[in-house]
Amino acid sequence: MSLDTIINAQQNLFQNAMNIDASAGPAQPIRPVHDGSFITSPLDSTAPFPSVNKPVLISTVLDEAGPTIYGAAFPNPLPEDSFDPVVRATLGDLRTNTVLASPYYPPIPAFNGSVDARIQLEEIGTDYIWRCSSWTFARNWVQHGGNAYVGLYTVGATYPSNAGVPFCTQAGSVCHEDDIEIVVHIYSS
Repeated sequence: MSLDTIINAQQNLFQNAMNIDASAGPAQPIRPVHDGSFITSPLDSTAPFPSVNKPVLISTVLDEAGPTIYGAAFPNPLPEDSFDPVVRATLGDLRTNTVLASPYYPPIPAFNGSVDARIQLEEIGTDYIWRCSSWTFARNWVQHGGNAYVGLYTVGATYPSNAGVPFCTQAGSVCHEDDIEIVVHIYSS
Protein backbone atom coordinates (compact mmCIF):
# COMPACT_ATOMS: atom_id res chain seq x y z
CA MET A 1 0.00 0.00 0.00
CA SER A 2 1.08 3.55 -0.56
CA LEU A 3 1.90 5.84 2.35
CA ASP A 4 -1.14 8.01 1.48
CA THR A 5 -3.43 4.96 1.64
CA ILE A 6 -2.04 3.99 5.06
CA ILE A 7 -2.31 7.54 6.46
CA ASN A 8 -5.86 7.92 5.10
CA ALA A 9 -6.88 4.61 6.68
CA GLN A 10 -5.34 5.68 9.99
CA GLN A 11 -7.15 9.04 9.90
CA ASN A 12 -10.42 7.30 9.05
CA LEU A 13 -9.92 4.93 11.98
CA PHE A 14 -8.97 7.77 14.31
CA GLN A 15 -12.08 9.76 13.40
CA ASN A 16 -14.51 6.82 13.38
CA ALA A 17 -13.16 4.21 15.80
CA MET A 18 -15.59 5.16 18.56
CA ASN A 19 -18.46 4.49 16.13
CA ILE A 20 -16.93 1.13 15.19
CA ASP A 21 -16.37 0.09 18.81
CA ALA A 22 -17.27 2.42 21.70
CA SER A 23 -14.42 1.05 23.81
CA ALA A 24 -11.96 2.80 21.48
CA GLY A 25 -12.99 6.11 23.06
CA PRO A 26 -12.41 9.55 21.59
CA ALA A 27 -8.85 10.56 20.68
CA GLN A 28 -7.26 7.24 21.71
CA PRO A 29 -8.49 4.60 19.26
CA ILE A 30 -5.19 3.39 17.90
CA ARG A 31 -4.19 0.56 20.16
CA PRO A 32 -2.58 -1.92 17.77
CA VAL A 33 -1.89 -5.47 18.81
CA HIS A 34 0.05 -8.20 17.09
CA ASP A 35 -3.03 -10.15 15.99
CA GLY A 36 -4.58 -7.07 14.36
CA SER A 37 -7.61 -6.77 16.62
CA PHE A 38 -8.74 -3.85 18.75
CA ILE A 39 -8.19 -3.97 22.47
CA THR A 40 -11.88 -3.70 23.27
CA SER A 41 -11.67 -2.62 26.90
CA PRO A 42 -11.95 1.05 27.83
CA LEU A 43 -8.93 2.69 29.42
CA ASP A 44 -10.86 3.30 32.62
CA SER A 45 -12.99 1.25 34.99
CA THR A 46 -16.36 2.07 33.42
CA ALA A 47 -17.04 -1.42 32.11
CA PRO A 48 -16.35 -5.01 33.19
CA PHE A 49 -12.92 -6.11 32.14
CA PRO A 50 -12.63 -9.37 30.14
CA SER A 51 -10.19 -12.17 30.71
CA VAL A 52 -7.02 -11.45 28.71
CA ASN A 53 -3.79 -13.21 27.86
CA LYS A 54 -1.94 -10.83 25.55
CA PRO A 55 1.00 -8.75 26.77
CA VAL A 56 0.63 -4.98 26.34
CA LEU A 57 3.18 -2.18 26.32
CA ILE A 58 1.87 1.11 27.74
CA SER A 59 3.97 4.23 27.97
CA THR A 60 3.53 7.89 28.72
CA VAL A 61 5.91 10.82 28.91
CA LEU A 62 6.70 13.01 31.89
CA ASP A 63 4.82 16.13 30.76
CA GLU A 64 2.03 14.84 28.49
CA ALA A 65 -0.15 17.93 28.96
CA GLY A 66 2.70 20.40 28.39
CA PRO A 67 1.82 21.40 24.82
CA THR A 68 -1.85 21.88 25.65
CA ILE A 69 -1.39 23.84 28.86
CA TYR A 70 1.62 25.95 27.87
CA GLY A 71 0.79 26.17 24.17
CA ALA A 72 -2.71 26.75 22.88
CA ALA A 73 -4.60 26.97 26.18
CA PHE A 74 -2.40 29.27 28.27
CA PRO A 75 0.66 30.62 26.42
CA ASN A 76 1.25 33.20 29.19
CA PRO A 77 1.64 32.72 32.95
CA LEU A 78 -1.65 32.12 34.73
CA PRO A 79 -2.27 33.64 38.16
CA GLU A 80 -2.99 31.21 40.98
CA ASP A 81 -6.53 32.53 41.44
CA SER A 82 -7.33 31.13 37.97
CA PHE A 83 -6.47 27.59 39.07
CA ASP A 84 -9.79 26.77 40.77
CA PRO A 85 -12.09 28.00 37.94
CA VAL A 86 -10.04 26.24 35.25
CA VAL A 87 -10.11 22.95 37.16
CA ARG A 88 -13.86 23.33 37.87
CA ALA A 89 -14.55 23.95 34.19
CA THR A 90 -12.63 20.78 33.36
CA LEU A 91 -13.50 18.37 36.17
CA GLY A 92 -16.72 19.70 37.70
CA ASP A 93 -17.33 20.59 41.33
CA LEU A 94 -17.06 17.17 43.01
CA ARG A 95 -13.75 16.15 41.43
CA THR A 96 -12.35 19.69 41.76
CA ASN A 97 -13.08 19.63 45.49
CA THR A 98 -11.21 16.33 45.72
CA VAL A 99 -8.24 17.80 43.81
CA LEU A 100 -8.17 20.94 45.97
CA ALA A 101 -8.27 18.85 49.16
CA SER A 102 -5.43 16.60 47.99
CA PRO A 103 -1.72 17.24 48.61
CA TYR A 104 -0.79 16.42 45.00
CA TYR A 105 -1.19 19.76 43.22
CA PRO A 106 0.16 22.49 45.51
CA PRO A 107 1.01 25.93 44.16
CA ILE A 108 4.73 26.17 43.43
CA PRO A 109 6.18 29.65 43.96
CA ALA A 110 8.88 30.93 41.63
CA PHE A 111 12.03 32.59 42.94
CA ASN A 112 10.23 35.94 43.00
CA GLY A 113 7.32 34.48 44.99
CA SER A 114 4.80 34.53 42.12
CA VAL A 115 2.84 31.40 41.27
CA ASP A 116 2.09 30.25 37.73
CA ALA A 117 -0.95 27.95 37.92
CA ARG A 118 0.09 26.30 34.65
CA ILE A 119 2.54 24.17 36.65
CA GLN A 120 -0.33 22.61 38.59
CA LEU A 121 -2.62 22.42 35.54
CA GLU A 122 0.02 20.61 33.50
CA GLU A 123 0.43 18.01 36.24
CA ILE A 124 -3.33 17.55 36.60
CA GLY A 125 -3.74 17.32 32.82
CA THR A 126 -1.00 14.72 32.55
CA ASP A 127 -2.49 12.69 35.40
CA TYR A 128 -6.11 13.07 34.26
CA ILE A 129 -5.81 12.32 30.56
CA TRP A 130 -2.76 10.06 30.33
CA ARG A 131 -1.10 8.74 33.47
CA CYS A 132 -4.05 7.62 35.59
CA SER A 133 -6.02 6.10 32.72
CA SER A 134 -2.96 4.23 31.43
CA TRP A 135 -2.02 2.90 34.86
CA THR A 136 -5.62 1.92 35.62
CA PHE A 137 -5.76 0.08 32.32
CA ALA A 138 -2.47 -1.70 33.09
CA ARG A 139 -3.68 -2.76 36.56
CA ASN A 140 -6.96 -4.06 35.10
CA TRP A 141 -5.08 -5.90 32.36
CA VAL A 142 -2.80 -7.67 34.84
CA GLN A 143 -5.66 -8.47 37.24
CA HIS A 144 -7.41 -10.22 34.37
CA GLY A 145 -4.59 -12.46 33.23
CA GLY A 146 -2.36 -10.41 30.93
CA ASN A 147 1.08 -8.92 31.32
CA ALA A 148 1.52 -5.16 31.17
CA TYR A 149 4.84 -3.45 30.64
CA VAL A 150 4.48 0.16 31.75
CA GLY A 151 7.00 2.85 30.91
CA LEU A 152 7.48 6.54 31.62
CA TYR A 153 9.75 8.54 29.33
CA THR A 154 11.79 10.97 31.41
CA VAL A 155 14.07 11.81 28.49
CA GLY A 156 12.80 12.73 25.06
CA ALA A 157 13.57 14.54 21.82
CA THR A 158 11.47 17.63 21.12
CA TYR A 159 8.90 16.68 18.51
CA PRO A 160 8.45 19.31 15.77
CA SER A 161 4.92 20.21 16.90
CA ASN A 162 6.33 21.09 20.35
CA ALA A 163 9.20 23.25 19.09
CA GLY A 164 7.15 26.45 19.42
CA VAL A 165 6.15 25.76 23.04
CA PRO A 166 8.90 27.15 25.32
CA PHE A 167 7.93 24.80 28.18
CA CYS A 168 8.53 21.80 25.92
CA THR A 169 11.97 22.97 24.80
CA GLN A 170 13.36 23.69 28.27
CA ALA A 171 15.74 21.23 29.90
CA GLY A 172 13.96 18.49 31.82
CA SER A 173 10.61 18.69 29.99
CA VAL A 174 9.38 15.69 28.04
CA CYS A 175 6.14 16.69 26.34
CA HIS A 176 3.45 14.70 24.54
CA GLU A 177 4.99 13.14 21.40
CA ASP A 178 8.60 13.70 22.56
CA ASP A 179 8.99 9.91 22.67
CA ILE A 180 8.11 9.43 18.98
CA GLU A 181 11.44 10.17 17.33
CA ILE A 182 13.30 8.13 19.94
CA VAL A 183 11.02 5.10 19.46
CA VAL A 184 10.89 5.40 15.67
CA HIS A 185 14.68 5.74 15.51
CA ILE A 186 15.19 2.63 17.65
CA TYR A 187 12.83 0.54 15.56
CA SER A 188 14.09 1.83 12.23
CA SER A 189 17.76 1.16 13.02
